[in-house]
Amino acid sequence: MKKLSLKNSLTAFSIAAILGGGAYAFACADGGWDFSYLSSFTPEAFADKSYEPMFYAPSDRFYNNAYMENSTMYNEDIVADWQDYLGNAMKPDALKYYLLNDSITKDLGRIEKAADNNEHTETPYNINLGNSKVKNFIKFLKVAKSIEKYTAQTYDYWDYQNRVTLKADASVAGKIEQIYNKTGKSDPFIANRMWFQAMKAKFYSVDQKSLIGYFNKTEKEQPRNTLYYRALAYVGGVYYNQKNFEKSNAVFAEVFNAAPSLRQMAVYNFKPMSKDKLQGVLHQASDKNVQAAAWAMNGYYGDEALAMKEIYKLSPASPHLNFLLTRWVNSQEENINVFIENGFKATGDYFKHIKGKIDQPTLKWINEVAAKPELLDNPALWTLASGYLNIFQGNYGLAEKAFALAKTQNKGNELVDKQIKLFNLVNKISQVKKIDAAVEKDLLPHLVWLYKETAANTDHSNAFRHTYTETWIKKYLSAVYRDNGQHLLSELVFSDGKYFQNQDNSRAIEQFLLKNNKTPWEELFTGMYQYNLSDIYESRAIYLFYNNKIDDAIEVMKKATPVTRTYSNGERYTSSYKDMQLYGNPFNGKIADCNDCDHQAKQSVKYTKLAFLEKVQEMQRKLAAGEDIYNNALLLGNAFYNASYFGNARAFYYNDIVGEYGSNYILDRNKPYLHSMKYAKYYYEIADKAAHDREEKARMAYMLAKVERNEFYANTYFKKDYYYPYEKGVINFKAWKGFKDLKQKYADTKYYREVIAECGYFKKYVSRSN
Repeated sequence: MKKLSLKNSLTAFSIAAILGGGAYAFACADGGWDFSYLSSFTPEAFADKSYEPMFYAPSDRFYNNAYMENSTMYNEDIVADWQDYLGNAMKPDALKYYLLNDSITKDLGRIEKAADNNEHTETPYNINLGNSKVKNFIKFLKVAKSIEKYTAQTYDYWDYQNRVTLKADASVAGKIEQIYNKTGKSDPFIANRMWFQAMKAKFYSVDQKSLIGYFNKTEKEQPRNTLYYRALAYVGGVYYNQKNFEKSNAVFAEVFNAAPSLRQMAVYNFKPMSKDKLQGVLHQASDKNVQAAAWAMNGYYGDEALAMKEIYKLSPASPHLNFLLTRWVNSQEENINVFIENGFKATGDYFKHIKGKIDQPTLKWINEVAAKPELLDNPALWTLASGYLNIFQGNYGLAEKAFALAKTQNKGNELVDKQIKLFNLVNKISQVKKIDAAVEKDLLPHLVWLYKETAANTDHSNAFRHTYTETWIKKYLSAVYRDNGQHLLSELVFSDGKYFQNQDNSRAIEQFLLKNNKTPWEELFTGMYQYNLSDIYESRAIYLFYNNKIDDAIEVMKKATPVTRTYSNGERYTSSYKDMQLYGNPFNGKIADCNDCDHQAKQSVKYTKLAFLEKVQEMQRKLAAGEDIYNNALLLGNAFYNASYFGNARAFYYNDIVGEYGSNYILDRNKPYLHSMKYAKYYYEIADKAAHDREEKARMAYMLAKVERNEFYANTYFKKDYYYPYEKGVINFKAWKGFKDLKQKYADTKYYREVIAECGYFKKYVSRSN
C-alpha cells in the first residue's frame, strides 16, 4: 500500500514536518513542462541555481516540479562535510552507508561499546574504530539515528484514523543537550552537529517552544553554516506553529537571505501577507538585505512588481531582484505570446493586439532602472528585459540599443549571449513589412543560427528557450507573405492547413517543392516545411474523393508512396499513405453504426486507401454501364457513408494536411466534407429506385433515414463549438422520413424485424406511433 510522509500536509503542521526529515511533495509532480514552448525569456540565464525553484511556473508550486524531499535533500552536503572531517579515516562508500542506511542502526550500540573499550568487533566496511574521529562519528550517529523515529515518520495514505504525530519526550532532547555540553570546544565540528541534533530533537518534542530559548542561549557559539540556518528555520517553524507569522516570516527572511541552499524551504514556509502586515516583519529585521528577502518571498506569492520596487528602494544591488524580474517578464509573456495560438489576418493586427497587454507603469519603471546599471547586481538582465518588452511596444530602436549594451554588460554567460541573439532576431523580424532579396540576405544567417545550429542541437534538458520564437517567426513571416498576396510562400513558411483544399494550390506547392533552382532562403524553409510530397498527394486524393472525382483521386493517390521517417529518439518508422489499410470493410452497410464492431469483424478482403478508391471506381463504371444497378449503387452509398465521420472508414481521411485522426471533433474546414451525406444519399436514392423487391426497398428506406439523421446532427449540433448529447433540449432522434416509410410501407418485411431488433430508436419510434 502506498506510503506518504507526514510532510505532505499543507496545514500549519507541515511547518514542523518540512524542516525535519521525511519527504515532501506537491501536486502532480509528473515531469516538468518545457517552458520553451510558451516563453522566450530564459530565467536560468539571469539568476543563480538557488533561485531556480522560484522561477515562474503558473501551474506548479515550484518551477519544473522541483519538489523538496527533506530526507535526502541535504545528503550530499552532509556526506561532503563528514568526508572533510574524517579525511582518509573512512572511504566514501563506507561513509555513505553509515550515514544514509537505516540498517546500521541496530548495530550502533555494539560498535560504540567496542570503540569505547578499544575492542575489536565486526563492522560493515571494516572501519577503524581506533581512530578518534571515527569514534566521534559513531557517537554522533547513535544520537542522530535515535531521533529519526520522530523526524522521519510516514503514514498509510488510506488510514485516516492513525495519523497522530509521534513526539519525543522532553528528556530525549535533554540527553542530547548533555552530550553537546560535554563535547565542549574540543571538537567544534562534532559540537556543532550535536547542537543541531539537540535543536532537531526539541523541535520534534512535546516541549517544542523550549527550542527558541535554547537557540537564543547557544546560537552565538555556532558557526554561520548551513546547520546554523537549518536550526534557525526550526525557530521559524515554532513561531509558525504558534501562528506568530510576523516572527516566523522574519526568521525565514533571514534564512532566505543568508543560506542559498535553503531558499526553497524558506519560501515554502513563508506566509504571504498584505503590504501593511508585512511592515511588522520588516520592523523585526534591521538588516536591509533581510528586509529585501522578506519582500522577495512575498513577491513570489503575489505582486512581483511591488516587491521589486520596494527592494530597489532598500538595496538596488540585491540579487533577490533578479529572480523576481524574470518572474515578472515571464508573466507578461503570457499576455503577449498569443501568436502561436491565435492567427492574425495581418501583422499590424498583432501589434495592435499586444501593445497594451504589457503592464505599462512597471515597464516604464524597468526602463528607468535599466538606465542606471551601475546600481544593479545584474545589469544585463535589466537591460535585456527592457529591450525585449519594448519590441512589443514598437520601440525597435530602443530595443536595438539595449541589446548592444547588454552585450557589453554580459560577463561571459553563454545563455545571455544566446538571449541577446534571439531578441535581436525578434526585433529584426518585427520590423519586416515586405520580404525581398535584401531582407532575405539580412535575415538568413540569423535564421540558420536559430533553426539549424540551435534548434538542431538542443534537447529538453537545455534551459535556453527558443521553441516559441521559432514558431512565432514562421507565423509572422507567413503573415507578411499573406499581407503581400504571396500565398504559396506564406504556406511554405507556415501552413494553416486550409491551403490544400484548393486543388490549384496543391499543385502549385507540389511544383515548387520539385523545382531544383531554389534560393538559399527557399531551401531553408523547404527543409523545415512540415509536409512531404506524399502528404500532399494523399490530401489531394482525399479531397478529390469527397468531390466524387474518383479517377483523379486514384491517379494522385498512386503517387502517395510510403515514406520512412525517424523519431526524435532515432527509431525509424514507415508511414503507409496509399498502402494504409482501412480498419473496417467500407462497403458494409449495417443497421447499427458500430465502428469498433466493424473493425473487429472478420474481413475476407482488407482494403488499402488505394484499393478502396479502385473498387469505388470499378463500381461506378459498372453503374454507368447499367450493370447490377441496385447492388453497385448500394455499395457506393455505403462507401461514401463509411468514409465520412459517421462511418467505419475514418482512417481514409487520416492525413497530416487534412489534420484529422479519427477523433469525435472535426476541424471547421473539414466539416463540409466529412459531415456530408451528399454522395451517400445520391447513391442510396439510385439504389432505392432500382430496388427489385420490398426487402430491398425496406433496406433503402432505413439507409436514407440514417442519412437524414446524420444531416440533422451535422446541421443542428456539429456546427456548434460545443455539443453534449445528454444535455437538456438535445434531440437524439426524430421521426425521419425513412422511419415512417419503413413502418408504414414495409412492416411485413424481414428487414423491418431486423431493424426493430437492432435499432432502439426505431423501436421507440414504432412504440410511440402506435
